[in-house]
Amino acid sequence: MQLQLISVPYRYDEPNEGLGLGPGALLDAGLAKKLTLAGFEVLAPVVAELLDADREDGRTAVNIGKLGASTSQHVSTARSAGHAVLVLTGDDTAAVGVMAGLQNAEGAGSQIGLVWFDAHGDFNTPETSYSGILAGMPVAIIAGIAGPQWRAAAGLAAPIPTDRILIAGVRDLDQKEEALLLSTSVRLMRAEELRTPEQFTPVIERLAGHCSAFVLHIDLDVLDPHLVPSSSTPSAGGLEIDQAVAAIATVLGTGKVAVVSVSSLNPGAGQRGRRSIQTTLSLLERSLANWESIP
Repeated sequence: MQLQLISVPYRYDEPNEGLGLGPGALLDAGLAKKLTLAGFEVLAPVVAELLDADREDGRTAVNIGKLGASTSQHVSTARSAGHAVLVLTGDDTAAVGVMAGLQNAEGAGSQIGLVWFDAHGDFNTPETSYSGILAGMPVAIIAGIAGPQWRAAAGLAAPIPTDRILIAGVRDLDQKEEALLLSTSVRLMRAEELRTPEQFTPVIERLAGHCSAFVLHIDLDVLDPHLVPSSSTPSAGGLEIDQAVAAIATVLGTGKVAVVSVSSLNPGAGQRGRRSIQTTLSLLERSLANWESIP
């Protein structure tokens, strides 16, 4: 199977700093070779970018959306060519562009689903967020709960209905965020449920039954902090590598995954960063070996 790598080396709208260094660190560490050995025909990476001419001062969310439009174009092109797509992103905000790309390839009326592995809900809005951190909002943006200008700039024409969204691995929710989530049809699964196949597998099978294609997003903080010790958003009680590989394999095994995106690798902090890079390489090599077909 041909696999298109897409790099989004940004934290928010700033290139090649902090988490934005994560995609390059994975590529420099030999990710493409490992995936080739896992059985993929890996295509040369392409890079999303936000041009200086397109940047608007003081409008970070809109800039993230414009960066997302670049990501979207790469995803849509690869999908339309029949390739599987792996997107390496700095932070979770890039996922809006990833979803826009698959939707642009499939059509605004397509039955796309979102499977989101994360220690956090990422379902805040400006009204519910205590911190205002944009990386805590992308699922709400994708669902149409907030951020119409962000979504429009990324080219996501139709929000994804909440009954086609699964957030799994959660250990840390803001109080207002949790209340908002519970008012929707989002399926929320805690970490203990994600690590239990008897609980997780039926949920994925039901979701696959009414979706034509999935975006599978993996925030590395779904793992336990000892595996990604440089994480900027650690949360105790996360998944071990074997548990994460099994959960990802379950999603891939539906045959509905068109795009996988991976976020939040902090390659800095010396030895802790190197440990996080090696964990991520192992996770991707082992789990993506189970990606045998795309819809």
